Amino acid sequence: MVYLLPKILVAGGALMSLLATLGLPRWRNGAFWVALVLLLAAGVDAAVLWQAEGNLSLLVAGSMIADPFSSLVDLLVVAAGVSSLLLSWNGDRYGPEFPALVAVAVLGMMMVAEAGNLIWLFLGVEVLSLPLYVLAASERTALGGEAGLKYLLLGAFSSGILLFGMALLYGATGTTLFVRYPNLPLGTGFGLYGVGFLLVLVGLGFKVAMVPFHMWVPDVYEGSPTPVTNLMAFGTKVGAAAAILRLVAYGFYPQAQWWSPLIGYLAVLTMIVGNLLALPQRDLKRLLAYSGIGHAGFLLVGIAAHNFLGSMAAVFYLVPYGLAAIGAFALIRLVEGNGEGVQLDDLEGLAYAHPWAAALFIVVMLSLAGIPLTAGFIGKFYLLQAALVANQTGLAVGLVVGTLVGLAAYLRPLQRMFARSRSERVQAFRWSWAGGAVLVVAACGTLFLGVYPSPMMHIVDQSANFFWLR
Repeated sequence: MVYLLPKILVAGGALMSLLATLGLPRWRNGAFWVALVLLLAAGVDAAVLWQAEGNLSLLVAGSMIADPFSSLVDLLVVAAGVSSLLLSWNGDRYGPEFPALVAVAVLGMMMVAEAGNLIWLFLGVEVLSLPLYVLAASERTALGGEAGLKYLLLGAFSSGILLFGMALLYGATGTTLFVRYPNLPLGTGFGLYGVGFLLVLVGLGFKVAMVPFHMWVPDVYEGSPTPVTNLMAFGTKVGAAAAILRLVAYGFYPQAQWWSPLIGYLAVLTMIVGNLLALPQRDLKRLLAYSGIGHAGFLLVGIAAHNFLGSMAAVFYLVPYGLAAIGAFALIRLVEGNGEGVQLDDLEGLAYAHPWAAALFIVVMLSLAGIPLTAGFIGKFYLLQAALVANQTGLAVGLVVGTLVGLAAYLRPLQRMFARSRSERVQAFRWSWAGGAVLVVAACGTLFLGVYPSPMMHIVDQSANFFWLR
């Protein structure tokens, strides 16, 4: 039961926040505070479990895996949920059910990342997806409706592919516990087993925004409320990437000779295509959407490297990417106010009108670009090292090319901030305690990890210690 406590707290946060909207209608933001407090409690409990678990890896009730990696993922997705709640502060237009839906989505992310069973994995994907379908369309605008409909249709299609792949895996193995697959006499051929894995990879690739399953991302990011986009950009990517790591680490490592090159090709394609498509974007959300696609490719580099350093680098890279993405969306939330969307031209004059906000935004954008002294540089350095150690030169070259292309995209909004003229959005800019706190924490965390990454690397090393790749 102790291993389920973070999930119980998050589920309790969803239920209690709904009750707060029904039973305490006069308590302003009551649902917000209930969900926030219980999510923070779940994060604290996950940190305590990480300290207590050591090198323990336990299959709980044949469904979920409890180990330090599970606790680390719980912390990351709770951070995504907390930041999304803070960015929705005073957002009456999101509706009283918003905190409960965020908590349910966080619960699904936890389930996906900790699955040791195909059924548990599919349930986690659905628990994650259903509230996001609603949240994506929570703003009653044309773009909001389009975002919700596209996410629903493509999400349902990807779930069908995922379920079909799981059916094939069950037919080939006779069990839904993928932790048992390496001990089964399946050989090293492709066959039904390999087709099932490919279809499962497609289903999870949709969630992680991997090319060619990425076309939904820019439209959904643009049309969704900024707090929801923040949750999708970080939390969903963490859960899906962790699930892929689980699958290849526990169930499919005997067949690495065919899945490792495949994921490597997809990683290079994702890095380059995502960053190339970010170049012409004028809407800041769409730019960050294509940026998120490129960063999904960077994550896949660590998986394709097929060594312990690669797995550790992939897990570490989730942290700097998450900090930078949260900080970028916090700035968007502050600039947009009660409006919709932020164009690059809306940032004109920000560096002179609000230098502190501009400085913090520069930090997170440079981290996304992988500039030294930021956490993003450290993450990409370890991924590059993992690719070189694995003698996968193509992966290393793709990572460098993707980084250089992305640099041009990330410098465009920074250039606009130093324009002498001031846009209407900059003139109306107002700090809020919640959005400002998220931006400050994200930027300070990015700088800290860029200068002193050793503590985080130790945490990641202990958390990724369960992998076969050492």
